[in-house]
Amino acid sequence: MAWSRSKFIDGEGAMSMRYTDLIQFEPIESVIQLLDANRPDEAKKLVSTYVISDDMAARIAKLMIPQLSFDASVDHMGVLVVGNYGTGKSHLMSVLSLVAEDAAHLPLIQHPQVAEAAESIAGKFKVHRIEISSRMSLRDIITQQLQLFLEKHGVIYTFPPADKVTNNKAAFEEMMAAFADVHPNQGILLVVDEFLDYLRSRRDHDLVLDLSFLREIGEVTKHLRFRFVAGVQEAIFDSSRFQHVADSLRRVKDRFTQVLLARQDVSFVVAERLLKKSSDQQNKIRSYLTPFAKFYGSMNERMDEYVRLFPVHPDYIGTFERLVFTEKRGALVTLRDQIQAILDDEVPEDRPGLIGYDKFWDTVKSNQVLRADPNIGPVLKVSEVLTERVTKAFTRPAYRPMALRIIDGLSVHRLTTGGDIYVPVGPTAEELRDTLCLYQPGIEDMGGDPEADLLSQVQTVLRETMKTVNGQFISKAPDTEQYYLDLKKDVDYDAQIEKRAETLSDDALDRAYYSAIRQLMERTDEASYVTGHQIWQYQVEWQDRRVERDGYLFFGAPNDRPTAQPERDFYIYFIQPFEPPRFRDDHKPDEVFFRLKGLDDAIRRHLSFYAAAQDLASTASGGAKSIYLDKAKDALRDMSRWLQEKQMTAYEVTYQGKAKTLQEWTKGISLRDKARLGPEERINFRDVVNVISGLALNNQFADVAPEYPTFSALVTESNRRQLVGNALRALAGGNRTKDAVVILDGLEMLDGDRIDPTRSRYAQEVLSRLKAKGHGQVLNRAELVSGDTDVEHFAPVKFRLEPDLLVTVLGGLVYAGDIVLAITGDKIDSGKLTLLAERSLDELRQFKHVEAPKEINVAVLRSLFEMLGLPPGLAQQATQGSDEPVKRLQEEVSKLTRRVLSATTDMQGRLSFWGQPLLREEEIADWRTKLDALKSFSESLAPYNTVGKLKNLRIGSDDIAAQKKNLEVLGAVERMLELVGELGSTASYLSQAEMVLSPDHDWVKKAQETRKQVLDKLAADRTAQHAAEYRQTLGQLKKDYIAAYTAQHSKARLGVAEDKTKAALQKDPRLVSMRALAGISLLPTSQLTSFEEKLDKLKSCASLVDSELAASPVCPHCNFRPANEQGDMLPAANVLKQLDDELDRLLENWVQTLVENLEDPIIQSNFELLKDSSRKIVSGFAETGTLPDMVTPEFIAAVQEALSGLEKITVTGEDIKQALLQGGSPATPEDLRKRFEGFLNDRCKGKDTTKLRFVVE
Repeated sequence: MAWSRSKFIDGEGAMSMRYTDLIQFEPIESVIQLLDANRPDEAKKLVSTYVISDDMAARIAKLMIPQLSFDASVDHMGVLVVGNYGTGKSHLMSVLSLVAEDAAHLPLIQHPQVAEAAESIAGKFKVHRIEISSRMSLRDIITQQLQLFLEKHGVIYTFPPADKVTNNKAAFEEMMAAFADVHPNQGILLVVDEFLDYLRSRRDHDLVLDLSFLREIGEVTKHLRFRFVAGVQEAIFDSSRFQHVADSLRRVKDRFTQVLLARQDVSFVVAERLLKKSSDQQNKIRSYLTPFAKFYGSMNERMDEYVRLFPVHPDYIGTFERLVFTEKRGALVTLRDQIQAILDDEVPEDRPGLIGYDKFWDTVKSNQVLRADPNIGPVLKVSEVLTERVTKAFTRPAYRPMALRIIDGLSVHRLTTGGDIYVPVGPTAEELRDTLCLYQPGIEDMGGDPEADLLSQVQTVLRETMKTVNGQFISKAPDTEQYYLDLKKDVDYDAQIEKRAETLSDDALDRAYYSAIRQLMERTDEASYVTGHQIWQYQVEWQDRRVERDGYLFFGAPNDRPTAQPERDFYIYFIQPFEPPRFRDDHKPDEVFFRLKGLDDAIRRHLSFYAAAQDLASTASGGAKSIYLDKAKDALRDMSRWLQEKQMTAYEVTYQGKAKTLQEWTKGISLRDKARLGPEERINFRDVVNVISGLALNNQFADVAPEYPTFSALVTESNRRQLVGNALRALAGGNRTKDAVVILDGLEMLDGDRIDPTRSRYAQEVLSRLKAKGHGQVLNRAELVSGDTDVEHFAPVKFRLEPDLLVTVLGGLVYAGDIVLAITGDKIDSGKLTLLAERSLDELRQFKHVEAPKEINVAVLRSLFEMLGLPPGLAQQATQGSDEPVKRLQEEVSKLTRRVLSATTDMQGRLSFWGQPLLREEEIADWRTKLDALKSFSESLAPYNTVGKLKNLRIGSDDIAAQKKNLEVLGAVERMLELVGELGSTASYLSQAEMVLSPDHDWVKKAQETRKQVLDKLAADRTAQHAAEYRQTLGQLKKDYIAAYTAQHSKARLGVAEDKTKAALQKDPRLVSMRALAGISLLPTSQLTSFEEKLDKLKSCASLVDSELAASPVCPHCNFRPANEQGDMLPAANVLKQLDDELDRLLENWVQTLVENLEDPIIQSNFELLKDSSRKIVSGFAETGTLPDMVTPEFIAAVQEALSGLEKITVTGEDIKQALLQGGSPATPEDLRKRFEGFLNDRCKGKDTTKLRFVVE
């Protein structure tokens, strides 16, 4: 837990805190008796040490004291103080009776509210305290005690006999009258303790009389100064114990009030008396508990309560109050003893150091009175068995402390169910976690939600606890998730097993030993090889060759072994350890003996426990049977663990008369390496047996099969079929997997990556036998395979090869073309290799015979070579056994296959030229079909990769003739693809060029005509024979385009000289003057804007060269596209000259406009209003009609001011056009004149026409 020890260190030194440092412990009396209040030396102590909570103070002040007072407004009744043993009933009655007796005790009361209320009764009573434990009637007891009390206080009064009165009220009235004569203004307070025990002891009739008298006592308190207080352990009016006198009780209840001592009152006493703390102590405790709070459901919310009651868990007292005991021992006393026991202990850092109610179980176990209680004894018995089993055999030792706390907690809880210890109720896992503050160090590292992590831990411990006791003693209610001690599930199965184990014979132990070994050797699911005997077919690895050999595993001695058929390579014997049989060891090389020699008490105990559990399971049923079987499994696991630890020295292995321990057998070798185990795997018993047996039998295996293959990976009885199947699929043309390589390489049929059976001694043996048969003869299966049906071998003396592996050898020879393998209904030669993968291994194993292949067909082979472009003479070389023809053939076949694949793939997307497909859809489909046929033909030739395989060539002259036509189609496709690849980019260029020039350009028309001609020719020329002609035509068309584009580019773009002229014109003084004059509002500035736009549109480009245009049909510098720059397409130089002339004309017109307007009489009349400087500038300009060399802002301002009386009206040519067209067209001259006048009148409406000036833009 991440809790800092520093929080519990003072400034003086680094010492961990103890409980005594965190609480101000004040012990209390074990039992306070009411009669102690009669002793003066105890009286003051009783009052001063009584701790009262605010809640309890309110009940005393408002309920109890008013009933004792003489206040006439109160309906006085008798008082019953209700509280369990140890909750302070006697103490409370003692305190109030002492104050009522003597006002001097009033200042000693610890709570101000109670002290203030008690003033009304202080010193106003003569008090008599009694404890009842008699068989007398209640009336006799009370009256007798009151007479003694009165006599003591000088009052003479005698109660009349019970049989002489009709009611007792008159007697009490007479008594109080006599008392008042002696003690005026005083009352009598009678305090009775142990009242409930007295009532319980009364018989029915007597109890009714007692209750009737009690009712009368309650009634006399109403009008007399007589007060009655009694202490009881439970609220008798609601108790089921007195239901048989319910009517009498109801009448009593009307005249009594009950004051309940609640759990909180006890908690307050614990906190304020036993466990009082200073503020500093409380802060330290809070700091200590806070890191743990996140693990519990409500600790954080109840932290103040936890701190107040520390180290007692707040739920302890509530649980304690629900306990039912025969001894009167209270919670306060119990807690006192438990706290006192830990005062000097250090507060633990790795868990919350709280006392939970589980701690009370220690008290129960150590109390002989409680142990004898019939309601506690059964719980103790079950709890002790649970504790013993968990202590000895808990499945998770690290969690054992938590498990033991849970057991104690459930044991205590079992006693809180109202006396019924069998009711199926108990706490949930969550309640156990919180009410006991269970904790497991390290839980904080789980990383999940702390509360959920700890709950999961508690659930795990509960589950493992139940598992440890096989589901006995503890049950879980499925609907409520409550756990409880189930006293009815009390069978101690371990004891039953131990009892049965004591009676077992050695023979039974041997049987148990074999039963266990059978499981350890993993033979439980496999039937014995011979009925009635413990013998199984078994495999052991031959380490040198990495292959499993077949033999037998037998439990017993050789003379007990049945004659198992067929014979195999070895026998492994496990000899009985307890009653070993006598037999003769013949030192045979195929026999290995295992004897358990190191028998100690532990293995005997495990075996006997296993045998007893199995024996009991055989006669049990239902849940008991399952438990015994589980116990047997546990014993087997224990034995397995023992063997794991001891087998190297406990077992003796004998081979050919030499006996050695397992440890001696493995000297100098690694068992793990031999067993082929990974770093995380554990070696088990069977692994050890197999490795040792393999070591012992290694030479035996080599003698039996001296030339057996050596494999690179382990070949077992279970995986051999799969490995062989993968090898056959590889021979048939499939993927060559690692499994396939293991078999092919082991059978010596690989030369690097190439399959070559000529290297294999096993293949050569087959060929030798076939050759020995003579020409045209076959080699039957029986001449290759011998042995019994289940144990057949090829060459058993030398190779001892299994039929599976022989089939692989034969498959390799078929692959090489050296043999033909005859199976049921078919023959497999090099042209039918796929049958090796398609037919089942069982069918191939049962092959009929092997025969030599046919001779090579020279004529067909010559035609094939010619079609593929190879010298036909190679066919003759093939008949002479040369490998060269095969090599050349496979090279060409490989090339052809790649060509067809490439052409087929490219046909779909790339046979398009100059924007148009070269083949129709039906042509594409036809050509693809022919290419697919050519591909299939080419691939069918791939398997013929040896001279032998050529003998099985399955094609004729017709096949070759058909493929020649398909080969022509391939050539046509390739040429067309080559044409598209070569000229496609040029065609694409020309297509883009058509969009660059204007549609009416001569070149565009020529290009469209040329495209049509070329595509028409290609439609007829399916083999692209005229590719050179197409190449020349497209090349010339591209050259013509470059020339046409260059000409238009030169015309539309300014050269270097013209660009300089344009720059000069943009800085021309005339243009500068016009830009300045544009500030005069009267002038048509749109003319200046139009001029500058035309000047800007003239682009310069002198960088274009033909090589750039050959790469792209558009100038990369200016992106000139004639189709987008329509117009007169005048040479740019001519346009530049025209703009120069236009600039003269524009400036002249602007000057003329200014002069004419300045000469207007109306304007000249305004000259007198101008400043002298301005008037001088304007007059000079008007007279000369010439602009100054530099048009200054002063000049512009002066002219603008002079013309300010004029109003400028701007109209566009479109405005005038629309005005003249109103009314339709054509129109007479008169109509047009009227329309124009109307247009002018509309614009001049409401204005002085003499000051208007129209500007047309």
